Amino acid sequence: MTSKIFLGWDIGGANTKVCVFEENFNIIDMHVKNITIWSNFYNLNNFFKYISSLYSSYDIYNYITITAESCDNFKSRHAGVNQILNNCDFYISGKKYYYTNDNLYIKYDEATANPERLYSTNWMLTSHYLNNLNEINLIIDMGSTTTDFIYKNMSIKDNINDYSRLLNNTLLYAGVVRTPLAMISEKIEFSSCTIPLIKEVFATTGDIFNITNDIDFSKLDYSGADNLDYTRNNSFIRLSRSIGLDYDKKNEQKLIHLCESFKKILMSLVLNNIRLLYNDNLDEISLASVGEGRFLVEDLAIINSIKYKDIEKENFFSIKNVDDKLVYKNLTSALVVMNYFKIK
Repeated sequence: MTSKIFLGWDIGGANTKVCVFEENFNIIDMHVKNITIWSNFYNLNNFFKYISSLYSSYDIYNYITITAESCDNFKSRHAGVNQILNNCDFYISGKKYYYTNDNLYIKYDEATANPERLYSTNWMLTSHYLNNLNEINLIIDMGSTTTDFIYKNMSIKDNINDYSRLLNNTLLYAGVVRTPLAMISEKIEFSSCTIPLIKEVFATTGDIFNITNDIDFSKLDYSGADNLDYTRNNSFIRLSRSIGLDYDKKNEQKLIHLCESFKKILMSLVLNNIRLLYNDNLDEISLASVGEGRFLVEDLAIINSIKYKDIEKENFFSIKNVDDKLVYKNLTSALVVMNYFKIK
């Protein structure tokens, strides 16, 4: 009898993540690929085929959440979801179930008839997960591009789309890799002067956290704003360009100090949303973080004396031969599987 395998997919605009469960619900692998869907579908379709081929000897069950429908290569979110669904249906092997904003899983025909039920659903999985935790009341999912603020018993209806979440301060469009620096600050301190930033996409937050060593890009496949790798030297070049300079090694310490300033600025943006959500009552918060930027949220909590909980200690998953931190950085790809069997 062929063994079952369960694949949890989180298909985002910049990254696609796959969490792999054996039939006893042990997590046995995790795949994360930087795929820019707004460029084309070639790399995504190849990734679909690659993952399907890895597990071709199994009876494959796929559970899929989609967040890429807002990419600007689509005329609308409706069109985006349907194009993604078509590619999933054609290139992903096995049975496929799509997660909806009413906490259900539907098949292809129903999904294509009701694409609005699939808009940006991954944070909703985290919300349902959080509601079953005892010692945490706020999870911040800080990714490469966006930051989600998910608090206990948060209304799905009132936060049903990105527009509502932006209004409600539960979505911040800033992350730790892809956000252009001029989008988080108009000016910065450098060499005892305050200098305006050039409003071009010369450098991004990824360069900041590459230089501060908060993110190890040697294990990731991102490219910088100039399509070059995230080497330390390349990040110094891109960062210098953002303030109108060529990189000169004699400026290295000044640029490192500039990076620390940017880190504090991004931290302050996240803290501002927290304060708005909790009316400045930070003592009420018991915070956990997931995503690529969880390090920044943890640092923020320590600096501001916010109670912080290490989410790995919840022991929600059985993880075999996979780094726990990798699972919790990409939590929703795991939750989309576990949630299915919880509500079934």
